[in-house]
Amino acid sequence: MATAGDITGVVLSGGGARATYQIGALRGVARILGRNARSPFPVITGTSAGAINAAALAAHADCFRDGIARLTRLWRSMEVGNVYKADFRTVSAHGMHWLAAVLTGRRGPRRAASMFDNSPLRTLLRRELDRGSIAAKLDSGHLRALAINATSYTTGHAVTFYQGLPTILPWQRTRRRGEPATIGVDHLLASTAIPFIFPAARLGDDYYADGSMRQIAPLSPALHLGAQRILVIAVGQFWGQTPPRSGPARYPSFAQVAGHALSSIFLDNLGADLERLQRINQVLRLVPREQQLRHREFTHVDALVLYPSRDLGELATHYRDRLPAGARYLLRGLGSTEGSGANLLSYLLFDRQYCRELLALGYADALARSDEIQAFLSGDTAGFLPLFPSVLLR
Repeated sequence: MATAGDITGVVLSGGGARATYQIGALRGVARILGRNARSPFPVITGTSAGAINAAALAAHADCFRDGIARLTRLWRSMEVGNVYKADFRTVSAHGMHWLAAVLTGRRGPRRAASMFDNSPLRTLLRRELDRGSIAAKLDSGHLRALAINATSYTTGHAVTFYQGLPTILPWQRTRRRGEPATIGVDHLLASTAIPFIFPAARLGDDYYADGSMRQIAPLSPALHLGAQRILVIAVGQFWGQTPPRSGPARYPSFAQVAGHALSSIFLDNLGADLERLQRINQVLRLVPREQQLRHREFTHVDALVLYPSRDLGELATHYRDRLPAGARYLLRGLGSTEGSGANLLSYLLFDRQYCRELLALGYADALARSDEIQAFLSGDTAGFLPLFPSVLLR
């Protein structure tokens, strides 16, 4: 059993526009903790869009509520044009460059091997990220470590770039490693580079893709950085979608295939890692307490998982007409406006109205579990529910 003095980490998974839900949930956590509470998360890890949230939280580690307030303002005013170019002319030209590269076998112009041009995101991140603040929070003791996850196109390894205390050592595991770094805009662009949708990002001599692609152990970075209990904020429902009530299944559209692929990237490994953690905890309960104390490398790790109470894909369909013309026509043609194809839409719908809906949902979901959250953050293992509904672990 973990204790109140153990280090608590927060894991922010990927999910494009769905990452807005995480800030709503964290706003609920801030409300539960009270106005004068310190940040409960000295270890912060993020992947894909969750990496943007993680970096902003780390930059405000000395005042948790201020960091949440800044992120709330950012997501409440979000527009598609802040993240990628979605006008009809740009989308058409970008698509033609990509198609020409495919048909001719050439590499094509730089940044063409993707559905969208996300150069506006670099501008947004440069404006929002204060790199010096992260180092200052480490020096002041308000932060232990920030980790951003990406995937190397050269090696296929999951790479965790971390900025933390000097006592934290790099690590090497099967197809994954941790490297110390000074986290900057390029790390965030690398972590958010969803394959085929956004272009690869260059760091040093390598190119990187979205950190969720090869992240077979999403909880591992937080543990390597010293966390002994973890709050995980996912952006999807682990038990899948509700099938149609009647009628035969229709042949899947491109958007439906792509949506399921993205859900697999963002959720499946996380779900598997959480199940693995739960099984290890069950085994450790059979080990005498004195043996556990002598072997601290094998220790019980508490985890609390927050996830949406509603299907975010279905929710996105109510705002599909708010997409700019170029993106709207492209995604409609791919079949993203109905059924499970809406998953693809939900990852790309960086619209203020949709984001405000996600903020409200995350906030409500957190407050609905306020007793569990209070118990978890206070170190009361018995005070919160298991990681998943029991029906999933039969």
